[in-house]
Amino acid sequence: MVLALTHYSYEALKMTLVAVGVVAIVVAFALSSFSSKGAASFPPRVPSVLPWFGTALRFVASPDEFLARCQKDYGNIFRMLLAGRKVIVVCSASAISSIYAADENTLGAHEIHNTLHYAVSGSKGNSTDVYSVATRLILPTLDQRLSRRAMGDFTAPIALALYAKVKTYTLMNNARVSLMKFLTEPLYYATNLIMFGSRYPQNIYEDFCTLDETMTERFYGVPFWFWPSEKARRRMLGQISDYLSIEDISEEDGWLGSAFKKSFRDNDTALREASSHLLTFQWGMHTNTFGIALWLFLFLLHHPDAFLAVRNEIDKAVKEDFGDLESFVTNVKPQMLDKPCFALLTSALLETMRLTAIFIPFRVAKSDFQLKDQGRSVTVHKGEYILGSVQAVHMNENSYTDHHKFVFDRFAHGEHREGRLPTEGHPWFSFAAGKHLCKGRYLAMYELKMVAILYLHLFDFTPVTNGSSPWWPPRTTSRNLGIPRVKEIFVDVHPRHDA
Repeated sequence: MVLALTHYSYEALKMTLVAVGVVAIVVAFALSSFSSKGAASFPPRVPSVLPWFGTALRFVASPDEFLARCQKDYGNIFRMLLAGRKVIVVCSASAISSIYAADENTLGAHEIHNTLHYAVSGSKGNSTDVYSVATRLILPTLDQRLSRRAMGDFTAPIALALYAKVKTYTLMNNARVSLMKFLTEPLYYATNLIMFGSRYPQNIYEDFCTLDETMTERFYGVPFWFWPSEKARRRMLGQISDYLSIEDISEEDGWLGSAFKKSFRDNDTALREASSHLLTFQWGMHTNTFGIALWLFLFLLHHPDAFLAVRNEIDKAVKEDFGDLESFVTNVKPQMLDKPCFALLTSALLETMRLTAIFIPFRVAKSDFQLKDQGRSVTVHKGEYILGSVQAVHMNENSYTDHHKFVFDRFAHGEHREGRLPTEGHPWFSFAAGKHLCKGRYLAMYELKMVAILYLHLFDFTPVTNGSSPWWPPRTTSRNLGIPRVKEIFVDVHPRHDA
């Protein structure tokens, strides 16, 4: 018994010493962290009490709110420790522009890309190879196939396929529907049909939505009930694999799918790897467009004056420039949607994106880098990370009067220039900037405008109040991947018989 007691005492002493050591490390780290907040430290460091984790728990809980609080406390540039990463956060337009202007050899985007790829597809693979496939095969294909010059080859078929789907809804007198599904399921079908052909699986919308609902948790690595989305992902990967396995390449593979299949085969990309890349691209192509379409209609429904003004503009343009909707769908070209006759619609979309499409550019320095920020220069050392808070720029009162409000005509009064968004004079990063402009920006704007024109011209909407809970403001989740996720909202839909 004496020996047992001695052994127990020895083990207890070891545990006590370990605990004391951990506490000492935490205290020392905390004191060091808090002491660095002083004026001598620039950029100032956000204090934290946890070694290695740093501010990660607070950041993951609600990234947008956390960054906004830090900007208020520490200014437009500050440092923080984020799960072992030394991160410099910038909140000014000039600094974010310099991030987007840097080339890949200076500031690398490979880590964020690989994290997204794994979150969507579940395939880790070799991180270097994963990013290499994206930069060597996928992005050059998108540069060619989704350029403004190439748009005319596939937008007309998308418009016709979308209209054919939406038109069937006009046969119902009244219906209560999920606004998100009502707006996006026909778009998902039409875009996939034209971009990836009739061979591509068309019955995977529900699986896509199931996977998409869990993407924020997957990306940030927080606990969630994964099994339904895991099954959905496996079904999608299986169907995409079958699509890529069809030996011949033809028009039935679509405008973009045929190019992807040829590129994968010419470079001996393994089938599992190719399927994972195509699923990741599919998610990226649809998820943000769907989110913006939903928020556009939510803002318009909450602002009846904006809803009426945009609808009247659409009705007038369809009637005066095309005669009727069928003629519009058949003959409209992408550049026609950029003309002044759709100025309010374009502005409302850009304003929706300003308020919701708040992406965070996250890069790792591959070499020492001088970050320019409003006349100051900050050295970013090799291996450190830079994070740009686009939300801080889009919500800056100096740049946007009434920055927190939806001002639907904010961008409607600038000079019209074909092929350019009317955002000149405003720092606007919803499609990124510089060398990293969104490859699908022309397609996204076309899809969003077509959805708005068809639905606003054909239907009336009445939001449904759920019991005692008002539908506005929409209930959103605390974590997002750029666009706030909205709890499901239902609307009563009525066809406009005079349309």
